[in-house]
Amino acid sequence: MLATDLSARCDRPLERAKALAAQWHAQLTLLTVREGPQVPAEVVQWLAGSEASTEADFAARRDIAREFEGAGFPVKLQFADGDVADAILAAAAQSDSELVIVGDARINTLGEIFLGSTVEQVARELAQPVLVVRQRTRAPYARILVPTDFSPVSQLALETAARLFPDAQLIVFHVHEAGSEGLADHARSGDAASGSAGSSATGHVNGGANASAIKLRCEQFIDGCTLAPEVRARIAIDSAAGTPELLTARYALEHGVDLAVLGLRSQFGMLRLFMDSKGEQVLRGLDCDTLLVNMGARDGGR
Repeated sequence: MLATDLSARCDRPLERAKALAAQWHAQLTLLTVREGPQVPAEVVQWLAGSEASTEADFAARRDIAREFEGAGFPVKLQFADGDVADAILAAAAQSDSELVIVGDARINTLGEIFLGSTVEQVARELAQPVLVVRQRTRAPYARILVPTDFSPVSQLALETAARLFPDAQLIVFHVHEAGSEGLADHARSGDAASGSAGSSATGHVNGGANASAIKLRCEQFIDGCTLAPEVRARIAIDSAAGTPELLTARYALEHGVDLAVLGLRSQFGMLRLFMDSKGEQVLRGLDCDTLLVNMGARDGGR
């Protein structure tokens, strides 16, 4: 399901939604929410009553029909009224959609989009994963980063990434606190994500006395996940020493990551990410598309 206002600012999420629906041979539902008049022209239309609303709906359906002509998968346009977040949550709860796609071209950083926004409310309460699209759609997601702190939340993130994108390479990335080791040392060691697809959980880990222990811990974490053997064979392992909020974003940028997958959990009424207080900084730094998977909502702990 794509939440869209059918304007140009939603073009990037729309293109990704079309690509995923075609890739998965899935039905795509486009949900547009009418919040009420926002500008003078909309006030005039609102005062005109149901006839103008019907005309606007008809125009939207006509444009969608043109947009998806010959798409090869079913498309449904759904209208709702009221608060955007409430409408998305209600529509998602009543549908069998496995993924909700959102995007906001008005804000430059995902952190700013996320904090205190509609996206935050939806991600906190929605049972389905939420895909926040920021980049243009040029190809299917091929390289997916799954940061991990070895928690059940990050385990759910990895399993969800593997389920939705079984053909992509998954990179399990762990940031650990250590002396002065950093990503610069890792960059000289080579690209961990370029390992052979036929090997199991291959990759490079930063040098240091604890490198073997970190790699073993990552392998144990992967072993504890429910993964098909062919997916397991495409997982690479990497790590770096330093601060998660800096190194996760830098790693994604330097290694051409298409998508980052983050686990969420709700605690004490506040949204926490896989690294708790540092999660907000991680979101703020990421420049790629981001999939948010909420363990609390799935377990009923909203």
